[in-house]
Parts: sequence; C-alpha cells; structure tokens
Amino acid sequence: METSTTASTRAKRRNLRVLAHGRRILFLMLPLGAFTGWMMGLAVAAYIAIFARFQRVLTPHHLILLLPMVGLPLATSILAFGGVGEVSLGEDLELSHDDPYKAFPFLPSVVKVLACFATIFLGGSAGLEGPGKWFGAAVGLQCHRMVRFLSRKLQFFRRLLMDAHTMVACGAAGALASVFRAPLAAALFAAEHDGTLLTPNLVPTLVASASGYIVFAAMMGHAPLLAMTRPYVLNWHEIWMALPLGLACGLGSSFFSAAQSTFRKRLAWIPFPLRGFAGGLGLVLLMIPGHLLLPDVPVMRGGGVELVNHLLAAPPSLRLALIFLGVKVIATALTLGCGGIGGTWLPAVAMGACLGSAFDAWLLPSYPGLLTMLGATAFAGAFNETMLVPVVFLAETTAQAALVVPALVATTVAYLVAREWD
Repeated sequence: METSTTASTRAKRRNLRVLAHGRRILFLMLPLGAFTGWMMGLAVAAYIAIFARFQRVLTPHHLILLLPMVGLPLATSILAFGGVGEVSLGEDLELSHDDPYKAFPFLPSVVKVLACFATIFLGGSAGLEGPGKWFGAAVGLQCHRMVRFLSRKLQFFRRLLMDAHTMVACGAAGALASVFRAPLAAALFAAEHDGTLLTPNLVPTLVASASGYIVFAAMMGHAPLLAMTRPYVLNWHEIWMALPLGLACGLGSSFFSAAQSTFRKRLAWIPFPLRGFAGGLGLVLLMIPGHLLLPDVPVMRGGGVELVNHLLAAPPSLRLALIFLGVKVIATALTLGCGGIGGTWLPAVAMGACLGSAFDAWLLPSYPGLLTMLGATAFAGAFNETMLVPVVFLAETTAQAALVVPALVATTVAYLVAREWD
C-alpha cells in the first residue's frame, strides 16, 4: 500500500512538472521568441530597405562615402549623452552570467541598441546580431521582471516563474534566429557560455528560437542567408584542403583580435564623444579606393552578408580576395576600436569568407565557393571560441548539410590554433 501511494505521488509530481513546462512554453517562451523575432524582422527589413535607398541615391554622387562620418560620431554621442559610455557586448554577456539585472537594465540597453543601429545603418562595419542580442536579452529580462511582479498577485503567474538567466537567453535566441535565419544555431549560440552549452537554458532557447524564426520567416521568407550557387558533394581530398585553411583562419582571427585591441588603445586618448569622428574619418579614407574601383561591392558595410554573397556569386581573384580581407579586418577593428558597437559574428563570417575565397582561387578554382564557406565557419568559430555553433550555422544558412564534414575539420583546427596563439 505504501509503495502504491509513493508511486502515485511521484506520478502526480511528474504530471505537474510536465504541466508547468507546458505552461511556460505556451505563455512565456513562444510569445517572447515571437516578439523578439518580429522586432528584429522589422530591423532587418529596415536595414535592407535603407541601404538599398542609400546605394541608389547616394552612390552616384559619392555621398555614400560620408555615411561613417555621420554614423560613428552619432553612435558615440548616443552612448556618451545617454549615460552609458564605452561598452562591450562581450563584457555585458559575461556580467549577465553573474547578475542579469546589472548587465541588461532596460533604458541603458535601449541606448546601446540605438547606438548599434547608428553604427551599422550608417556605414560602420559591425553585425546586426549585436543589437539583436542586447535587445532580446533586455526584453527577456523585463519579461522576467513582469512575471515576478505578477506572481506576487496571482497564483497563475507563480507557476510561470523561471530563472532570469533562462529568460535572457530565450529573448536573445528569438532575436538571433531572425538575424541568422538559423534557429538551431541561434539557440545554441544563446545557450552557450565559454564554449559550454548550459543545459537548463537549452530547451527554452530552442523553443524561443523556433518561435522567433517562424515569425521572421512569415515576414521575410525562407531563403537561406548565404546562397551557394550549386550543391556541394562530399569529396575526401577537400578534407585535406580544410587543414591549411583552418590554420590560416586561426591565425587571422588572432590578428583581428590584436587589431581591435590596438585601435582601442591608440584612440583612447581622444574624449569618447569625439572618438567617433576619428573612426568615421578612418573608414571614409578606407572606403575611397574600393568605392571608386568597385562601387557596387559592399566590402565594409554592416556585418558583411552582402559581401559573402558577392564572393559566392562572382568569385574574385586571389589578390582581390586578400584585399577584401584586409579591408574588412581593418574596418571592423576600427569601428569597434573607436567606440562604435555591434556584433562581431557576421563580420568574422565575412572575414573568413574572404580568406576562404583566396584559398578557392589558389587551390580550387574549378569549384569556387566551397572553401569560401569553410573559411567563414572556421574564422567565426576561432574568433568566438566555439566549434559546434559555426558548423550548425553553416548548414542552416546555406541549406547544404554535406558541408558539415569539411567544416568540422577546418573549424576545429582554427579553434585550436587561435586558442594556443592567443
């Protein structure tokens, strides 16, 4: 009798836990992911429309060169006069694992998101995943604050309470799923910390990411983020090509880190609100040769998705690919070093694609695009100190699952080289 009662009690507790998980999925994770996905969908649509207009209206008169002189000073001014000052997404994410409420207070987070948009929309070299992660995390935290407040009033909300860290990760996952157009990679990216997947966050972030992507896809369609011109068929000899490419990407990511740190130190003597003018002037000087020679190739602009798709559609020569790489590395390091803010994942993907495109021109001219994408994955993994997320990101954003095998080799080598070199 006693055993039967114990089993019945355990079954009731199990059913209650399942019911609680179902409530949280239905009333918290799905709406949170959908809202952040919708907001970032609007941001992506605005980004595409604004730059198409800039390209059409400003390029013929060469006025597009002046955009960084507006965007970066505006970004540093927003941060300075908004009371935030010099910030780093990486530092905020690190702080959020100790105290999310200190890392993502709502009004400072809004200021940071506005500065991100000023940086990215007006000519800086940074990725939309930066404001997406800040915005999604801040919304997730406010959702946790609201549920915690309502739980003191109503029993229903008491059953919805979740850890603040989990809510932050869910908000970030919903936003990243829209920017990446890759729900699984976004969920893993949001749940990962220091190369370790935090299991308590994984299930909620998967749900929120899926919800965010569904909303985004309804707005913008299901087209892959990165468009390879033909399907890839796995061949063993390309595994060997992934080894030197991974080595080069590991060293390249270390150089990018050093360049970013150097610009930050060299420009530190300039008062922060004025630092954006120095960075904007540097970007203008960097843009002039490319604008005159290749006005339709967006080498520096934003995260670099347009650049990667250009490399896939019109493979460059070895020399031109290396020039693209140098310009993107310096432009991104200068943008972030002078006080502009934004994501580094997509710029790292673009840098790796440029390096991979150089390897394509050198080693595999008969099949351009393959090493371009392997370089994108390896460089992003090395710089962000992760091996699994970039490979999943590659498979989702290209719709080419066969790329996973050589990408695993290139990304692992790049990760190990970057870790030892740094």
